[in-house]
Formats: sequence, C-alpha cells, structure tokens
Amino acid sequence: MKKLDYGIFDADNHYYEPDDCFTRHIESKFKQRTVWIDRKSDGPGRMYVGDERCHFFSVGTGDNIGAPGVMKEFLRGTTEDGGSPSLNPINGLAVPEFVERKSRLVRMDEQGVDACLILPTTGVGIETQLREPQHREALYPSVRAFNRWLEEDWGYGRDGRIYGAPINSLVDVDEAIVELDRVLDLGARFIVLTTGPVEGRSPGDPHFDPFWARCEESGINVVYHIGRTPFSEMYNTPWGLRPHPPSHRHSLMEYALSFTDRPIADSVTALVSDNVFGRFPNLKVLSIEYGSTWVAPLARKLDHIARLFSKDMWRFGAPPECPSEMIRKNVWVAPFFEDDVPALVETLGVDHVLNGSDYPHPEGLLWPAEFVEELEGLSPEHERKIMRENMAALVA
Repeated sequence: MKKLDYGIFDADNHYYEPDDCFTRHIESKFKQRTVWIDRKSDGPGRMYVGDERCHFFSVGTGDNIGAPGVMKEFLRGTTEDGGSPSLNPINGLAVPEFVERKSRLVRMDEQGVDACLILPTTGVGIETQLREPQHREALYPSVRAFNRWLEEDWGYGRDGRIYGAPINSLVDVDEAIVELDRVLDLGARFIVLTTGPVEGRSPGDPHFDPFWARCEESGINVVYHIGRTPFSEMYNTPWGLRPHPPSHRHSLMEYALSFTDRPIADSVTALVSDNVFGRFPNLKVLSIEYGSTWVAPLARKLDHIARLFSKDMWRFGAPPECPSEMIRKNVWVAPFFEDDVPALVETLGVDHVLNGSDYPHPEGLLWPAEFVEELEGLSPEHERKIMRENMAALVA
C-alpha cells in the first residue's frame, strides 16, 4: 500500500447504531411507535417500526455483519469467493471502534485518517417507511431523536475529526427547516436526505425552496447516501416485484431497477431539470456510496436533451448553464473504489471527486488509504485533493 505523507479526510465512514438510537431521546408517547429492536427471541434482533417489521432492515444492522473490507477482492473481480456481505459474520455491536467515538479515534490514528464524514447505517433505511400514514406522526420525533443520539455519541465535528451527519426529511418543509436550524446551531456541516420524489413532488419543485435556501445560506452539505428510498415502490411493483425488498436480499431485477444508481441519477436529474442549481447556485450536494458510473452518461444525456429542446423544457425557469456544468459546479461524488476514478475526474473535475472507504462495512476498505491505489495516473497534487483537500474545503 502506498504510504501517504498526509492524513486522509474520508468521505464515507459509518457506525453501527445501538438498539436505542431512536428510542433513547424520543418523547415518551412515541417510544412504541419509532424504530426499535426486539431481542426477546434467539438469534439476531428483529427490527420494527412501531408494530410493523422494518421493511429494509429485518434485523439489527450490526448483527451478523461481514468484517471491514471482506469483499474487496471479490468486488475487484480477482476472486469468486466473498460475494456475501455477511460472509464469516461478526457481531458489529461488540467491536468498540464500530460503536464508540473514543475507540474510533484510536482506529483512525492507526489508519492515517485525520478526519471523516461518519454516516448512518440503520439511519439511511428508515425515513421512507416513517412517511407512511400509519407512522407519519412519529416521523419528525424519530428524526429528532436519532439526531440527538448522534450528537451525544459522535458529535458534528467540532474537533475537526469526526463529522456526524444528521438525518432529515422533506415531507414537511417547515418541520425540516426547524430541525435543520437546530442541528446547524450545534455545528452540523452535513445533512442526510433520501433520494427521490417526496410524496408526488420533485425535490426541485419550488415548494422546497425555503429548505434549499437555508442550506445554501448556511453552507451545509446535502448528502445523498444509498439506502431505502421510494424507488422500490415506484419501479418494482409495476413489474410484479416486491415493493419493499430487504437490504442485501434484492433480486437481480429489483436491484437493477431501484437500488443501484437510478435513485441518485434521477434525483440529480430533478435538481438540474427543475433548476434548483439555477436558483441556488451555491448549493452543495454530495453523492456517497452510489458509485460514479452514472455521472458521465447522465451529463451527456441531459446536455443532449437540453440542446434539442432548450426553449420549452424548463418548467421552473431555464438554468444559466448547460446541465453538465451545473453538475460539475454543484455535485461532489465519492466513487466506489472499484470504479474508474480517473475517468470520473475527467468528467467531473478533480475538485469534486471524493475518496470514501465505507469503513467498517464489508463492501468497503479495511484501510482507507488503499483508495489511493485507484488513482494511478493522476498527479500527486490531484491524489492529495481526492484523498484530503476536497473534503477539507467542504468544511472550511
């Protein structure tokens, strides 16, 4: 592994949440209606949302998980072994650096990681189910409770090392802004949203402009991270597929239709086509763990369509630039380590490419510095930008 003479700023770290991450700080009347783990029976804990099984995570996300980096050689195509994320499973909740800030800092020092954006595991699989009518009243209490747990256990990066990213929901714009302002006051530099439409509206609909305006004004980074989205109901059910396939147990068609890069490509399409980046030119959107193979085809496609039909296609005003330029200015992408990273640099520009190890998930890297191996052919200056400086600039 190439030795670096600087510390990394990793754009994709994770924790495994404890059983009480939603219940610890929630108002008492919602305690039985939020996300909880049933450990009364043998085996992994069963995850519930209220009295309904969780759609996306059927069991606790830290239970019986693969070790960090266990799938690396499989994903690189150098072996046929190791295709399961739960191969040789371990109990993630028993590993101190997966669940505890102090131990993670020690591990980061060993890994040569100066700072990281640390993201939910359970927390990216819940918001869409909480939108449903039977759970709606518990949606924002659950969001607030999760963020209060995050503040308590990990924090928002005041020490410049571990930047926790609170979650939010656009279902109610006023409620979303209240929670956004609350976490901003506590120093949050990132906010996690779910990709896709919000109850029949594009995220680019001016209905959501007050939220985007506050994001732009504050400089907070909006993060889209792979997880449970509305796309499974939208795209799966018309084909006779399941509306709620569980994580890591999708069929091939379910995965291709609703769980690869379609959610992020469609969401960026909405932000471009509905001129969000025209109205809010300083808005910053990060795509994490959706890979990067979607970027160049989408940029080419949107530019082509815009050139063909430029006069009549902008329902919320024409943007000041072509779609690909807006993507290059407003979107940052953390590719999979197995992607063609130099090709992404060519498409997006080096300043908007981020490294992400996905540590400690099995699909990621055991040593985040291994990501630099994917940057062959780039200059040392460009390597350093991707491995450190680009993320540092986002929190400056």
